[in-house]
Amino acid sequence: MSFKNNKSLGKSLLFLVIFSVLSLIVSAGTYTVKSGDTLWKISTRLGTDVNTLARLNPGLGNMIYPGQVIVTPETTTNHTTYTVEWGDTLWIIANKSQTTVSTIKSLNQLYSDNIYPGQKLKLPSRSANPYQPSVDQDLLARLVHSEAESEPYEGKVAVAAVVMNRLKDSRFPNTLEGVVYQKSAFEVVSNGRIYQPASQSAIQAAQAAISGWDPSYGSVFFYNPDKINGWNWILTRPVVRRIGNHVFAR
Repeated sequence: MSFKNNKSLGKSLLFLVIFSVLSLIVSAGTYTVKSGDTLWKISTRLGTDVNTLARLNPGLGNMIYPGQVIVTPETTTNHTTYTVEWGDTLWIIANKSQTTVSTIKSLNQLYSDNIYPGQKLKLPSRSANPYQPSVDQDLLARLVHSEAESEPYEGKVAVAAVVMNRLKDSRFPNTLEGVVYQKSAFEVVSNGRIYQPASQSAIQAAQAAISGWDPSYGSVFFYNPDKINGWNWILTRPVVRRIGNHVFAR
């Protein structure tokens, strides 16, 4: 190929790059990071995904800070309005709308699961929300944080993996919320610790378990042998391994 042709090819590639960048800028909006935000929370709230945010914000990485302005797809701000009916729960609404409870709570700035008939809720529109996580990652991360805050990272992932394993086990509910909120399943639900924001390591551990890492080796139970508190039946389960203070069993 001649030098002249190389120059022409280079100009064409440069034009395509500039056009792509301009297209992103023209179709984008902005979002100001708030305290407690993570990229996953922001993407869920706006009905997009982390990869899209990363593409719109080169060099962003996982470390964000309050007050930081990031570029977002403009279309992700679209939402519909839903009127709560008698018998509705956030879980029922999320399933009917093909979204997640954490997305609804983020869009409406809800700090509990309490709703009432006639209440107006914002829901992400189908067209504006092409990315729907199959698992409510924020809920899983909060469970990991509240159950394994002082555990090593591998132990955090193992706790998340136990929940994921229960989803595939017929002895347990087949939804994440069903597993987490199953009666007497997790003490952190009854004492309210589940509602504390998740740490970054807990969020990463939840992501790792969702992606398939299972340090528990298929376990569906975990416990601290020093804190059984009368739950002696758990000692009859076959032990798989121990990580930190937790024993993992089938």
